[in-house]
Formats: sequence, structure tokens, C-alpha cells
Amino acid sequence: MVDHQRDIGTIPPATAETHKSLLGLLPIDDAPICTESVPGGFEVTNLDFDVTENCNLGCLYCFKGEKFSENMPLGVMKRTFDWLCMASGTAKSINCNFMGGEPTMRWKQIREFAIWARRRGKSVGKQVRFSMTTNLTLWTPDIRRFVDEYGFGILMSIDGCPEVQDAQRPAKNGKPASATVEYWARSLLATRPRSTARATLHPNFVHTLSKSIKYLHSIGFSEIAVSPSEYAQWTEEDFTELEAQLTSVVGYLEQHLLEGKDVNITGFKYYIGKLIHPRAVGDEGKIQWHKSPCGAGKGYMMVDYTGDIWPCHRFDGADEAAGAGGAYRLGNIYGETFNHELRRSFLEFDHFQRHKDSCTTCPANPVCGGYCPAANLADTGSIFTPHDTYCRWTALLYSAAESLYWRVSRSGNEAAFKRLVESSANVDGTGEK
Repeated sequence: MVDHQRDIGTIPPATAETHKSLLGLLPIDDAPICTESVPGGFEVTNLDFDVTENCNLGCLYCFKGEKFSENMPLGVMKRTFDWLCMASGTAKSINCNFMGGEPTMRWKQIREFAIWARRRGKSVGKQVRFSMTTNLTLWTPDIRRFVDEYGFGILMSIDGCPEVQDAQRPAKNGKPASATVEYWARSLLATRPRSTARATLHPNFVHTLSKSIKYLHSIGFSEIAVSPSEYAQWTEEDFTELEAQLTSVVGYLEQHLLEGKDVNITGFKYYIGKLIHPRAVGDEGKIQWHKSPCGAGKGYMMVDYTGDIWPCHRFDGADEAAGAGGAYRLGNIYGETFNHELRRSFLEFDHFQRHKDSCTTCPANPVCGGYCPAANLADTGSIFTPHDTYCRWTALLYSAAESLYWRVSRSGNEAAFKRLVESSANVDGTGEK
């Protein structure tokens, strides 16, 4: 059993093989997967396929595409799918999520794989779903038709108004991409009106947050998830500006909610549904405390271009950022071992046993779960310890959500208040991870 009082980074790498030896000794496109690499005991039903580490953008906060350019061969994608079918045990439904870099740089392979995987899954009694996180800049009519035909879930990475989009997410060819992003976002929203805009907030652009929220709403998004980046660069002035921006956002959301229009921030809804409303109506006993933040390393994992298995799509980069030397690699689908000890650290992750002293006074603590383990590792060197910037962000986000709740509650518009509470009831997360 993992000793939670020591840093998890001391756990040795999951397997003795290196990337080079695996690629050198095995014809990796055709090599059979090893059943010893299948974890067992806890069904893996959601798997990220790291189809490429390359990207056509050069985002200011990139944790992968600026450093790497490797692609996952189609053969590895197929073997990874077979591994997922075994790792999912008796589960009847599995999800293949295509990640990058920018996954549409490998669209030809994704398309071929999806057609094959749907048939392959049916032959072994698995319902196969697909999803993808994309920056929208390389989309074509063929991609648009295919994702609808195969029912892809699409998470759109779009940071805000054109000036923010083009500055935070500049194209490597030097051409502004915001118009293309807006075009395909509108196209997707026409048939997927509940889609979420996944916006990243760099401290250089905190002063544009309210403007970006209004822009995203204007092009059709009613659900917006915002996550801060580059924690080490945030200053006191940035936090002061953030508070002012959130106040403006609350006023904007209140106005539209009272007018019967759906628009909200995912984080606001999460805190309202999980904490603020139960506390307000005296139902604190119904608050479900979260010992861990997500399914990483449990029912959710990632496989990279060599077949390496990681707890989630961010852990290969976080492992490198922390100088962990592969300690957070769970195994390899072609290898003969799986790091069950490392996995237990996720299965037994308990935020309430190991946390910062300040957590005990944070109003969001019951449902924080300790934040993203991969981000924690990259920023503080421990999967258990969030960066102080994230904690400041959380406190301000919670306060803004509380303000929105009470302003709508006290407005006298019962329909708007009821809609706000009901829409917040089943939100699973803040959308930041």
C-alpha cells in the first residue's frame, strides 16, 4: 500500500523497458498486447488516445505540442483499443477520446480507426463511443459530417474574443485563426447547442475575461468553462483584476438569467449545485464530499504513441515537468507488468487525509478533491498539493458563484432562480481539468 505521507514521486518507473527499446525490439504496429499490462480490479471505460503530440498552434500555456511532434501509428491505435476492451472488463460501453496536440492533424487515421473500432467493439459486445478535444482550426466539411454520423462528443478549445484567441493561441504559420474557430464553433452549435467552450485564462489576458465571456455567449455558447494557466506568473494585481472581472461576469449572467436566457459558467453551476444551494436551504447533510478530484488512474487513463499507459492525458507532460523520470507511467500495453502500487495511489487518493492547512478554511474544500493531480505534480511536485494560485482562483470563483446565486434568489424572479438551481443540480465538475 502506498504511504501517503511520502511523495509519490519516489515510486520507481512502471516498467524496465524504455521507449527506445520497445520501438527497437518490437514491430510496434503489429505487436500483440500483453495481458499482464491489463490492470484488472477496476474497469477502465474511458481512454485518451494521444494520437499526436504535434499541433499547428503555439499556445502561450502549451504543455505538449510546443515540445513534441510524435504521432500514434494506426496499428498502435488498434492495439490500444484491444487493450481497452480487456481493461474495461464486463462494462458494455467504452469511450475513446482523441487528444493531442491537435488530434485533427491525424484525422485520416482517426476516421479509419473509428470505422474499424465500431465494428471491432460490436464483435466483442462493446458499445463504442468517441470524443475529441479540438482547437477547430483544421476542420473540414468531411470532419463535420463524420463526427455527427458517429456521434462524437466534441470539446471545443476556444479561449475567447478574437484578440484573445489570436494572442493566446497563435497559429504557427503566423495567420490569425480566430475567424476559422468561430465559423466551426457556430457550425457545431447549430446541432449541438449545449456544447461547452473550454477557455483557458492566461494572466496576461485576465483583463479581458468579461469581454470573452460575452463574446462566447454571442456566438452561441450557453455553457462556458474557464481554467487559469501559468500559475507561477500570477501577481496580486492579476487577482485584483480577476475579482473585478468576475463581478462583471456575474452582472452579465444575472441580467440574462432574469430575461430567461440560458448562459452560465460551469464552475459557478458546480459550486451552486454541490455546495451553495444545499447550504442555503439547510441541506448540508446532503453535500457529497469528494476525496479525489477525478477518475484519473481509475476508470480513466491515457495511452501514448509508444503504447505507454498514463493516469490521464496530462501525466506524461507533468512527469517530465516534475523531473520524475517516468515514475508516473503505469505500464505499456506491450509490456509484461503494470504498476499496481502507483494505481493504488489514485484509487486510495484522499484529499481529506493529505492537504494544505489552508484547505480547512476554504469554502469549496468539501468538493475540491485536491484539484488535478497532474497539474499539481507539474506545479508543486506532488499530486496531492495544488498551487496557491489555483486555490486563490477557486476562492474567487466560489465567491462569484455565491454572489450570482443570492442576486438571482433575491430578485423576486422565481422562474429564473428555479432554472438556475435546476441547471446546477447534476454538474459533475468545474470543467477546468
